[in-house]
Amino acid sequence: MPELFEKYREGIDRLTGLADVEEVLKGLSRLIKKTVASRWTVVYLLDREQRDFAPGRSIDLPYRYLPLFRQPPVASDKLPLLKAILRKKKPLFVTDADHWELVRPTLRTILQGVNLLWVPMVVRNHVMGVVLVAGGKSNPLLSPREITVIKGLVSHAALVTSHIRLFDDSLEMALDMARRLDVIFTLDEINKAISSSLSPEKIIETAMEQIERIVQCDFAGIFVEEKGELIVKTVHADGITVPPSFTSGATLVGGCLACVAFAKGKSRYVPQLSTVKRLHQFDRALAKAGIESMLAIPLVSKDKTKGVLMLGNTQAGQFVREEAFAIAKITAQMAVALENARLYEEMRSLFINTVASLANAIDAKSPWTKGHSERVMHVSENIAKEMGLDEAMIERVRLGGLLHDIGKIGVIEALLEKPETLSEDEFPPMRLHPEKGVAILAPIEQLQDVLPGILHHHERYDGTGYPQGLKGGGIPLEARIITVADSFDAMVADRPYKKGFSPDEALAELHRYAGIQFDPQVVENFARYFERMMKKGLS
Repeated sequence: MPELFEKYREGIDRLTGLADVEEVLKGLSRLIKKTVASRWTVVYLLDREQRDFAPGRSIDLPYRYLPLFRQPPVASDKLPLLKAILRKKKPLFVTDADHWELVRPTLRTILQGVNLLWVPMVVRNHVMGVVLVAGGKSNPLLSPREITVIKGLVSHAALVTSHIRLFDDSLEMALDMARRLDVIFTLDEINKAISSSLSPEKIIETAMEQIERIVQCDFAGIFVEEKGELIVKTVHADGITVPPSFTSGATLVGGCLACVAFAKGKSRYVPQLSTVKRLHQFDRALAKAGIESMLAIPLVSKDKTKGVLMLGNTQAGQFVREEAFAIAKITAQMAVALENARLYEEMRSLFINTVASLANAIDAKSPWTKGHSERVMHVSENIAKEMGLDEAMIERVRLGGLLHDIGKIGVIEALLEKPETLSEDEFPPMRLHPEKGVAILAPIEQLQDVLPGILHHHERYDGTGYPQGLKGGGIPLEARIITVADSFDAMVADRPYKKGFSPDEALAELHRYAGIQFDPQVVENFARYFERMMKKGLS
């Protein structure tokens, strides 16, 4: 008895120190055989999802018997009976297997002369499995004392297994929670980034970056609707060559996965392209490039499909439900943001066209200044881009260039159309046009940020300009840019009283007066832009 108790105590200590379920079950089999000299032991855990027995584990069952004992050796019609017995949470001792109806007939010969002990694995009054023990050769009956020891070992193994499972479940739950939180925070970041921009390009770029952060994909493309057709807007690929049919600007037609998702307004998923016999040419091109699983999600806003997000992976069966959920949320945000950007662009275009008409009306007062404002607008915009200014500043420069002469609407037409240089007496009224322009545009709230560029576009870098005689960096940057663009266009234009300079001559004049009339940095950036355009053969 003391020897048996010592083996039991040592067995308990060994099981307690294990941290893997498989090792616990193997350790249990070894301990039972060592403690009570059993023939073999098989452990059957209950699958928590399927609510059925998982394949048996054993280290001492003869190899030829393993397939026979993969499932409990119970007749299929008697399996519910075994489960009912286990629910009583008491061991079942089969002393005459040859006549015990519970055992499958095919096993009765093998089990002849072997006594079987079924011990339920119980934790907190919950059965989590069953252990099948075959009696030993020297003592096939298993004594009550040995059965008690086996029950104790099984009970402790069940407790250790339960703790390991609980720890694993907690860890998995924590990781899953972390993934979900990451998705939530990412969605929030996307929402903020998208909501803060009205640029379709910026919206798409932000969304693509965040999608690739959440989802492992080797191909990501955004296709947008233009005049009823599905056009490739942008494509990202990692480790594969993008087929020519998916280059930016290409049109997708027919029954490809993206086109179907676009037409139906519903997501489409192909877990394994290589198993699909008839693929559309666009999908076939991606399959040849190495893509196996593909997901196409429509961009829907106000019940209208605006485009499609396509994701691809070189592995089959990708894009699980959680990922698809996150992607669907992102595409919904994208669709709304792109629609808002489109509406904003329409309103902006209407506003710009209205303002441009007003500016053209001023230019049209004189045949010598026709188109001047639009040219200054384009040159100013390109200088700002060359300087690497942000979108907001570029927009202010662009509008300021277009409207810089709007104040001339209050100047006597005879002065604008005069075919010769203005006299000293005639010049002061002309000098008032920046201030008059500001007075005309001041009531328009959307143009408040544009007014400084208009007011100060005749200031000089040395401080001798008008209307306020500002100097150097004290002159708003947008005004310094417009000054260069305005002066260049005026120099190359023909007038009744002078022949226009060549572009090179005008550029030389800008350099000559840099630091005097013009901001040297602005002149330098304009010269760089000018030379690049000349190399391309563009006027």
